[in-house]
Amino acid sequence: MPYALSWSIEGEKQISRNLLIIADQVKDWTPAFKESADLLKRTFSGPVFDTEGAAIQEHWSPLSKAYAYRKAQKYPGKGILERTGAMRNGFMTLWRPDMAMVWNKVEYFKYHQSNKPRHKLPRRVMMKLGQMQRTQVVKVFHSHFHSVVNV
Repeated sequence: MPYALSWSIEGEKQISRNLLIIADQVKDWTPAFKESADLLKRTFSGPVFDTEGAAIQEHWSPLSKAYAYRKAQKYPGKGILERTGAMRNGFMTLWRPDMAMVWNKVEYFKYHQSNKPRHKLPRRVMMKLGQMQRTQVVKVFHSHFHSVVNV
């Protein structure tokens, strides 16, 4: 019986793996879902902000010159999408034996992440599974599978 594992990030399907396993071999994927959710949370709140999106192959648009000047005066040393640190620190996780979720609790996060048409606010993606993240998630699940079935 095939067992399907899939990932989606705030509604945008990013990765899906069908694992052909016997259902009774792995009943609880909780450790793998927790580990991968924690890994992604650390990535989204750390390297993604540190590299202005490059860590997930989503280079952020620079600030306008006028806004960059105002921001430097009021929030010296703060990067793009950082004034108070609320968005960087707003990532949350939830996991169960059959799923995991990663989201950002900050209300205005959705306006930066969204791929809807926009006029002034540039899109600055913070959550995406780049190739490195895909590889890391697959390794987590692979390791858990092997630790449970002793292959």
